[in-house]
Amino acid sequence: MVAPLKPKGFTLIELLVVMSIISILVGMLLPAVQKARGAVNRISCANNLKQVSLAMWLHHNTHETLPPTRLTDQGPTWAVMILPNVEQENLFRKWDLGKSYYQQNQTARETGVKVLFCPERRSAQVAGNSMRGDVDTSGRVGGNHVPGALGDFAVNLGTVSRATSAGGTTYFNNDGPFPAASGKGHGFNMIRDGLSNTLMVGEKHVPINKWGVGTYDSSLYNGDIYMSMTRVAGYLYRLSNTVDEASWKFGSSHFGICQFAFCDGSVRNIPVTIPEYTLGLLASINDGEVISGY
Repeated sequence: MVAPLKPKGFTLIELLVVMSIISILVGMLLPAVQKARGAVNRISCANNLKQVSLAMWLHHNTHETLPPTRLTDQGPTWAVMILPNVEQENLFRKWDLGKSYYQQNQTARETGVKVLFCPERRSAQVAGNSMRGDVDTSGRVGGNHVPGALGDFAVNLGTVSRATSAGGTTYFNNDGPFPAASGKGHGFNMIRDGLSNTLMVGEKHVPINKWGVGTYDSSLYNGDIYMSMTRVAGYLYRLSNTVDEASWKFGSSHFGICQFAFCDGSVRNIPVTIPEYTLGLLASINDGEVISGY
């Protein structure tokens, strides 16, 4: 009687071949997965910018102006003023608008809002609070850092210019939809170049080693550190195209583009290769120039 054959298992060589094939397939699929994830994050970021722009419009409809860049020199910023219009009325009620950022309660200062972040860079939970840089410039709180929630968007202050007669000093032109001065914001009637031709708010560049640090990325709620919640564009300030560039610019974590909400409420991708002259025209509210394709 012939004994039945025992089932034959994989040999070591066959197992190695199978593992090699699986590794190759995973290597082929990984870029596609990363590309798809990047596309999803880009769409989600655009949706967040859209909500921010709609919140700006709702504020304008109520007050006939855009939100102030900051209410007072050390007070709440535009990011606080739009909270009721991004379904954060309860958080807004935690703020005392008559007090400085440093005098606010911890819940008001440290509660991040999802809509103010780009998921390609980070979420509100991952970002947490500022680690250093939110220090009262008046010295009233003893020079201690007062942490607060972060954010990935900044409003457009406009352009800058350099006066060679003053030794190359750079000056703010204060020609954006958000004024450098504290108090009242601009009305849409001041944007003479057209709402669809003017940048309202965009993704702010933050060097990868400066997240939550200093003037680049202190609390988005803190009007005392204006460089963290605003940006300029155009001459000397092209869009950032590296993750570690140490410059106060607009810039994103999306490859090759930076996303902006325009004053008409639309959200568009702008290539990081856009000429600084064209970018400056988009940043200004009343330059009177015709903008070519970009």
